[in-house]
Amino acid sequence: MTGGISLSGAPAGRWRLEHDGRRLEAETARAGWNRVVRLFVDGEPAGEATTDWLKASVPYGDSSVEVVFDVLGLVDGQAARCDLVPPAPAGDAPERVSLEKGARPRKDADGAEKGGKREKIAFEAPAGTRAARREALARAHPVLYASRHVVAAVGRVVFPLLGLGVLVRMLLRWIPRPDVDVPFPDVDGPSIPWPDVPWPDLPDLPDVSAPPWLAALLATAKFWVPILIAVGVAAREARRRKRAGATREAPPTAPTAPTGPADREGDARPASGRAAGDAGDR
Repeated sequence: MTGGISLSGAPAGRWRLEHDGRRLEAETARAGWNRVVRLFVDGEPAGEATTDWLKASVPYGDSSVEVVFDVLGLVDGQAARCDLVPPAPAGDAPERVSLEKGARPRKDADGAEKGGKREKIAFEAPAGTRAARREALARAHPVLYASRHVVAAVGRVVFPLLGLGVLVRMLLRWIPRPDVDVPFPDVDGPSIPWPDVPWPDLPDLPDVSAPPWLAALLATAKFWVPILIAVGVAAREARRRKRAGATREAPPTAPTAPTGPADREGDARPASGRAAGDAGDR
């Protein structure tokens, strides 16, 4: 296992997931200019996929194992994310939507909204890899990790305001470019007599102007709308990671023994009857 970038592209460990009593493992590596993903089920090879870009998918029954690489993964073959993608739900008849306040969509047995998209199940990253360190940071500081969306949006807004975009364009102009002069023939096209249609005069439209505050809001929308969207995305991701962390830390609940009709009838007897029965047994 390695914590940096391996130029050899050798496997840095296996992604693991316990699902339905089976142990799923995914191994990634670089083979030349391609990335190779190998799937193992209970230690036995179960599939392989090769990609020349940033995403690969290995079939697993009705589901699939989806592996995503980052830019550094193009060099060392390490994956940035590995998920088990459940099969798409069958096309059921559309369900009636309740207009009652607080009504929620119905969910099926697997916890997915009926007729909606099922959530992916994430694999556990190999220890010591970039993905493992990134996941540890996300679990320890979910809000800080989710705020990267806001930082990226602010950077896209501030970058042009600081004049860095103009500086980059000036630097690009200084790069020498080949001057290619291609002589194009001068062809005189035919003269087409277009008809002169007397169009009717349209009435003058009323002069409607937006209030100053609305005009200023619309003029600056290109700056604050991306940041507002990034804040919403970050808040949603932070809530999702907090719920996932609470689910992982919650202790498993012990199953309760089912009570049969005989047990319920025995409990329904009066105290005197139960006492008399116990005395008769003795």
